[in-house]
Amino acid sequence: MHNKQIDNFELLPKATLEEHPQFASTLGNGLDVLQCFTVASLTLSNKEIAEKLGLAKPTISRLTFTLVAMGFLCRDKATGRYSLGAGVLTLGYPLLIQLNIREIAAHDMIELSKIVKGPVSLGIRDRLQVVYIETTYNRYRSNAHPDIGSARPLLSTAIGRALLYTNTKSELELILDKLHIDKVDEWQKFHEKLSKSFEEIQKKGFCTSYGEWRPNLYGIAVPFKNKINGQNLAMNITVPAHQADKKQIENDFGPRLVDIVQNLQSKVGS
Repeated sequence: MHNKQIDNFELLPKATLEEHPQFASTLGNGLDVLQCFTVASLTLSNKEIAEKLGLAKPTISRLTFTLVAMGFLCRDKATGRYSLGAGVLTLGYPLLIQLNIREIAAHDMIELSKIVKGPVSLGIRDRLQVVYIETTYNRYRSNAHPDIGSARPLLSTAIGRALLYTNTKSELELILDKLHIDKVDEWQKFHEKLSKSFEEIQKKGFCTSYGEWRPNLYGIAVPFKNKINGQNLAMNITVPAHQADKKQIENDFGPRLVDIVQNLQSKVGS
């Protein structure tokens, strides 16, 4: 098992990682605490974090104290609840700077946003989700509300499927195995659509998602052929379903997005 997954430890189950001689459990638990905070859970108590992680409350208290001391969490004295601290942003900033494709792509993304009247975004895969590293609205905002750092599912979105397409066969097998186990609902609803999206990419260069993540949104995405700064990337367009028909997406928006990604790949190389 370890031979198969030696380069993909982020896809191993936590129980398996804890058996590995190089895995630091305390550090892993501290990072798990940070990952408990989401758009739906902006503030949490020690009790709530303990329930989420299945750890003892005294253990969580030590972890949250340490994370506050290091600037990764803030504690509200009045309520005793925690929220993410500025240290989290500081930690992520060097990654964004390293991904200079964001600056190179900015002009093309803005111009495309004007044409499609919707946001255009760049995304990478973080384990079992998509994370946006850049997004531009021009003046058009959809109710998708994409922003840097926001996450999307892999199987129900066009950009998620495009990112899955960038993986090697062995990597894809690992990711799908973990999705099957950890994202049961997502897997049951959408895994059969993945092969169709791969066929779309092979034939047209882009794949689509018509209201699968959210019924009122259409998504179009193109994978980058080569890694950039060691990362697999994809670019997507999100438009309200009432604003564009499928013919326009297939014959206009999709090909435009393919052209932009191909031009960017030529500029930055591999």
